[in-house]
Amino acid sequence: MQLSWLGLSSFEITTKTTNGEVVLVTDPYDNETGLRFPRTIEGNVVMVTHNEPDANNIEAIAGSPYIIRTPGEYEVRGVFVFGISAPLKRELKKEVRVENVLYRIELEGMHLAHLGALDRELTDEELKSLQNIDVLMVPVGGGGVLTPTQAAVVISQIEPRVVIPMTHSIPNLKAKYESVDAFCKAMGTCRREEMNKLKITRKDLPEEDMLIVTLTR
Repeated sequence: MQLSWLGLSSFEITTKTTNGEVVLVTDPYDNETGLRFPRTIEGNVVMVTHNEPDANNIEAIAGSPYIIRTPGEYEVRGVFVFGISAPLKRELKKEVRVENVLYRIELEGMHLAHLGALDRELTDEELKSLQNIDVLMVPVGGGGVLTPTQAAVVISQIEPRVVIPMTHSIPNLKAKYESVDAFCKAMGTCRREEMNKLKITRKDLPEEDMLIVTLTR
């Protein structure tokens, strides 16, 4: 599996299945965020966690992808995706709660989880759907998503083997978030590696210490 971070909560995940190569994209964002979404992304599956400009620009993805934006169980070309409802705590527009979908993805014998715009600790029911997670994509920047301290708590709830922080401060982003360094400080110990793409197989997963991988855009 190869995983690239596109900014905010958007990732490009490439995997090989018995049906050939499959490309999954999470939360494609609009350029009004201050970031320019790559023009060359072509996907087989697009997963949208919340219906806002920082995650719902599905028109940016080339090809004819299968769109997932609601809770449920999906199988697309040998990849299993489970959408879990996790409404946001923050209230917008006359106290209407914003829907947020967490995703559990099963591929190449590994379990991935993407927490979208989560802004609170997980409930027991949500946690039941996120057991035995190998790679966790978690928002860490505050400003409407988990703060660094809250992210550390949620990570301790899930106990993944690899953590990839997302939705944190980077240049040109209009929204104000805390830095990935603030998240590492909140974690206390931060065994950390920086790279622009994570290539990993099941046998590469750390056996004991949790690994935090900071991906560059």
